[in-house]
Amino acid sequence: MSLIGERFTEEEQKLLLNILLINQEYAIELLTSEINDIEAGSKSVDGTTYKKLVTLYDRFRNEN
Repeated sequence: MSLIGERFTEEEQKLLLNILLINQEYAIELLTSEINDIEAGSKSVDGTTYKKLVTLYDRFRNEN
């Protein structure tokens, strides 16, 4: 189970997702920050997670 799934109820997760979908610019900023941290070496994730973050970032950018 993911950390989010352990810390938040399903209803809370849906609310958080709705907030992010409503405010895509904020979501893009969060993704940008996360990707920058990974690329700068201040945050470590596996290659698959990094690729998924970049793909998600690209999807948000293409929809705006």
